Amino acid sequence: MAPPATFVESMALQEVMISSPPDIKPTSSNINDAAPTGGRRVFKSTSITGHFLVGGKPKIPFIYTVETLRQGKTYCTRNVQVRQPSPTDPRPLDSEVIFIATVSFKTVEPRGLESQVPPPKELKQWVSNPRGREIAPAVDVPSWIEFTKRKGMRSFYTAVDLRKVDVEEENRSRPLHEYRKYASDRNGMFAVTGPHNASDNIIHTGSLSHTLIFHANPDKLLFSNTNEGEEEDNSSSWTILEQVGDSASEGRGLIRSRIWSADGTLLASVMQDALIRVRVDNGEKVDRRKPTFSESLKSML
Repeated sequence: MAPPATFVESMALQEVMISSPPDIKPTSSNINDAAPTGGRRVFKSTSITGHFLVGGKPKIPFIYTVETLRQGKTYCTRNVQVRQPSPTDPRPLDSEVIFIATVSFKTVEPRGLESQVPPPKELKQWVSNPRGREIAPAVDVPSWIEFTKRKGMRSFYTAVDLRKVDVEEENRSRPLHEYRKYASDRNGMFAVTGPHNASDNIIHTGSLSHTLIFHANPDKLLFSNTNEGEEEDNSSSWTILEQVGDSASEGRGLIRSRIWSADGTLLASVMQDALIRVRVDNGEKVDRRKPTFSESLKSML
């Protein structure tokens, strides 16, 4: 079987030909059920916690299995397991689990106590003139941006219109662990290495666990298209993803993120525990057998 994709290979991925998935008959179950007063209870997601166990392979389909852990009146919980068996595996559902997630859902409740931390004082400035800002690169590292230019590749993702807010000047007065980053799991790990100018020296990185908690009503979390008659650059339809690298030690980093609406509503919070190994020149002998991110890219030119 092919080995998992390396970090550089994953970042350089543009389009992939997927092999045929195993012949498995799916079963369906609906988390929404009948309510005692008639109609149906509608459950909406409140939180997701995922653990990345084994690196995936970009050309092999994933199989998702969902287990009901609890089905209550107000809350329900599901356990999701992801496998990536070989297309020729005779027992694909017995193959190795590469990712697990616990997903919580709840019904909508009447409005009660409401409070939140204040939004950043720079929020209005961040969200102003969004389409006038630079498109955020998929990997905000100088060597990656130069690599994509020389290879004639696009340096950004096309699924989401993500713009880069320059916070370099604002970061000058902050300690390193409070440096802001503009963009759940998008350039997040560079919030740890970026303040140290160490992103080019990454040897190995990847998510270990990722928790996303939704605070707002799910309707507020939907991206809205520009309505007829509205300006195309209407900032109210944009959200801000603010990221901070709280900690880096022993080959790991902790990234904390908040997702804000344009009006300052805290929509969601994110905590990511990541594997981050960086070549550090601390005066001791440096092991150069494993190439850094920038060295790997240079070898591919």
